[in-house]
Amino acid sequence: MLTDENVFALLDTAYAALIATDRMAQAKTQGAVNEFATKAVSENAVTRSGIKSTAERLNIAPVLPDRDVIGDQAEAMRDMQSRTGADFARAYLDRAIKVRKDLIDEIDDALESGGVRQEPVRKFLSDVRVSLDAGRKTAEDLRSKQG
Repeated sequence: MLTDENVFALLDTAYAALIATDRMAQAKTQGAVNEFATKAVSENAVTRSGIKSTAERLNIAPVLPDRDVIGDQAEAMRDMQSRTGADFARAYLDRAIKVRKDLIDEIDDALESGGVRQEPVRKFLSDVRVSLDAGRKTAEDLRSKQG
């Protein structure tokens, strides 16, 4: 069961990884995928800032849980770094979809398990979930056009 402290630590770490992946995609893609990556960098940076400020405002000291939704991030980044062109775009979008789905699952678990105690945290997580789901849908749409 994730606590308020766990959720904020998990989100901060995951959003840092999302931003790193999106920045790589900015440098290695063009067209609609590049536009998605550029928008994602901006939106994810705002969300990460919101994660930190919300935790501070609510006096929550983030503590990473035992599980890690981005445990394979270093390997995924190495794999994507070795790819180019359409092959990179497909790998990037697959990663963007996977990480967003995993985070949505973690948020759903946190909201349903009762570990998240404060109502402002629950509201914040619901808002983050909506944003993640919108990004997932956009990435899936782009991915369907990649072949």
